[in-house]
Order: sequence, then C-alpha cells, then structure tokens
Amino acid sequence: MLQTQVSLNQSQAHIPRGVADYFWSEASARRNLEHTLIALFRSWGYQDVIPPMFEYAETFQHRANPRLQAEMYRFLDRDGSTLALRVDMTIPVARLVSVRLHDWPMPQRFCYAGSVFRYTEPQAGRQREFIQAGFELIGARTPEADAEVIALTVQAVRRAGLDDFRLVLGQIQYFDSLLQDLHLSPEQATHFQRAINRNSEADLAEFLRTTPLRTQQRHTVEQLPQLSGSDAHAIIAQADRLCLNYAMHAALENLRRIHAVLEAYDIADAVYLDLTEINNLGYYTGITFEVLVPGMGFAVGSGGRYDNLIGSFGPAQPAVGVALGLDRLLAAARGGWHNDQTQPVAPHLLVATDNNPDCLRIVDGWRRAGLRVAVSVDGLAGDQLFQSALSLNIPLAATWTGQGLDLWQTVHGTSAEPTQVTVADAPSVVALVTAAANGADGSAGGKE
Repeated sequence: MLQTQVSLNQSQAHIPRGVADYFWSEASARRNLEHTLIALFRSWGYQDVIPPMFEYAETFQHRANPRLQAEMYRFLDRDGSTLALRVDMTIPVARLVSVRLHDWPMPQRFCYAGSVFRYTEPQAGRQREFIQAGFELIGARTPEADAEVIALTVQAVRRAGLDDFRLVLGQIQYFDSLLQDLHLSPEQATHFQRAINRNSEADLAEFLRTTPLRTQQRHTVEQLPQLSGSDAHAIIAQADRLCLNYAMHAALENLRRIHAVLEAYDIADAVYLDLTEINNLGYYTGITFEVLVPGMGFAVGSGGRYDNLIGSFGPAQPAVGVALGLDRLLAAARGGWHNDQTQPVAPHLLVATDNNPDCLRIVDGWRRAGLRVAVSVDGLAGDQLFQSALSLNIPLAATWTGQGLDLWQTVHGTSAEPTQVTVADAPSVVALVTAAANGADGSAGGKE
C-alpha cells in the first residue's frame, strides 16, 4: 500500500511530455513580450478577442489541413459530443465573426494572445502547448489590407528584439492556378507539391520524368524553383512570362500592388518574394508568408489570406492575418534555444512598513510610479531586513521610523549606515531606485 502511494505521488510530481512550467524570469519574459505585442496591435486599431480554449471538434476538423487534423487533441464531453483543444486561433475567430458579427460594419480588426495545443513531437521553440500572439483583419479584400498585415508583422518582430530576419512572401493562388492547368492526378499533384515544399531538385526531376506535360507546362514547372529572391520586381516579371492562364497573371498583379504599398511603408527590404512558398494550413487562398531568422530551424511566425474560411460558418467575408510564436520569438531574440536556469525578477525595494498608513501611502505612490515594491510580512526590520533583501537580490531595503524611512543599499553585500528619508523626500527615492535597478551604482540586483 505504501509503495503504491509513493508511486502515485511521484507521477503527480511530473508533467506530461510537451508542456512546461515557466516561472520567475522565464514567465516574466513571456508576459512582457505578450503585453508588448498586444499593445502594438491595439495601436494599429486591433481589438482584443479571447476565443474558448476548446470547441466542438468539427469546428477544426473540416477546416484544417490533414496535418493539423492529425495533431488535434480530442476528448469526449459528458453529453457524448467530441470536443477539441484549439489547434490554432484563426479558425475560432473566423467562427466568431461569421456567427456573431456578420451584420456589423466591416472591416473588423482583432488581436489575441493565448495557448494553442497540437499533438506533435516537442522540439526547440515548440511544445505541445505553446503561446501564439496574432491578429486578423476581416472584411477587406484589398492589397492594402494584405500590406497592412505584413507591415504590422514586420514591426512586431522588430519590437520583439529581432533585426536580422526575413519575411518570405508567396502567393498560393499562383501555384494553385498552375496546378489547375496541369490537370494532374491526386498522386501526381502530391508528388509535385512534395518536391516544391522540400525544394528538392531530385524529386522535381523525378516528377518531370514520370509526368507527361506540354512544352510550356514543362518549362514553367522547371523554372518554378527560380522564382524567389529579394528583387520583387524582377521575380514578378520572370513569373509573368511563365504564366499559363489568367488566374496566374491575376495572382502576380495582386503581388505587384501589395509590394507597392510595402514600399510606401518602407519595409519592402525586409520582404523576400518566393513563389514556391506554398505553406497552407488548409484555408489560405492568396498570399502566404513566414518569418525566418538566420540560424533558426523554424519559422517564428506565419500568416496569409483566407477568403473562404469565414464563409464556411455562415456569411462570407474576406480576411487576412498572422500568428507569431512567443517561444520562438524569445528563442530567436536570445540567439538560439537554450535551457539556462531561470532567475527570479527581484523587486526594487523591500519595505518594513509597521502597518503605518503614511508609509503604506508612500509604498502605493512608488508602485504607481512604476517601481516593484515588496512589503515585509515577516516582522523583519533594520539589519535583519537588510540581510533578507540581500539574500533575495533586492537592491534597496527600507524601514519605517515613524517620521520617515531608513534606507539601505545592498550593493556591496555589507551593511552600512542607512540614509534618512523623510516623508517629503520619499518621491525622490524613485530616481535612486531606478539608477540602482539599472546598475548605475554597480548593483547586480533588480535589473530586468
């Protein structure tokens, strides 16, 4: 019986594979990045949306590609219905707009941050539960809408601390229209898409060897891997000469107009055009894009246009959006994935208030000024308070005296004579604390 209890306790002490505990600085970094991105999205006119953590499985089942369908976490409700944890954020937002906002003025802009769940092999920058932050622009079909989403994505990645990155932009309508002209069997189409997705010369050569095509079709397929580069004008011109139908020309004209707006935003240099970029979650209909960082083996974000998704729930609306992986952004900003020991983010001050109303008002003022202030709740004061602050890496400790505060700095690790701070002088402590937190006086504590 005792052995069974010990075994149960050990299993309860672990977490499932593919999820993680985040605390102290690791948790703070995620929250800070989440808040930074949401604030940026709001500044562009996007409003918050929080979709449910799980929905009916059918909501995702018929709208995601086979890979996403295979990665869904499904479970039975007590009424017998099949539910699923959300596998992405775009599909729930599309459902919301179609069902509840179909008669509202368009366009509508939404932004979000939250956990997404996929049953996949854990890897660097991606667990089975991971946080996505993103936004959706719904109700506009114009190149200006596509360009806004791309421009805001570029700004978001820069705001996350990344300067060396590339947004790889494709137009899935160009590839889909080529497929329609080739009239391939399902097996041939799969072979062709696999060759393009893998950027495999051998697979493409095998496809061309085993698939009968007209001369112009064969020429276009052979040249398709060359349609990528940073010179968008040259790539579009070359792709135009390879078009087999009007729909392919229309897709390129769409790219021309988007690129012109990106030049107006002055971010065209961050965009790399690639017409072999055919990443499709199952609902993209126009542009698709990924954000890539040198040295990282994964995209930190992806998005695209999905004009048919909302209509699968009810009244149709065109839409375009993006989702960014917070863990991947953090990994890229740090120069690579690592598992360094997390550290607590220390308060700026530790204060023994003696439950005095005047002192508590001072503490409240410091907090409203942006400082992190912890109140001693274990009865410590004086040198004992100083030692506690030192052990917790808190740069300053203060004890209420009745007329003001005795203030100690924990910079050098040894107690010193306290500085006398009157009630009137208390606001000036903000500058001192800020300097200490930034290491201006040599302190190692409190720096974010």
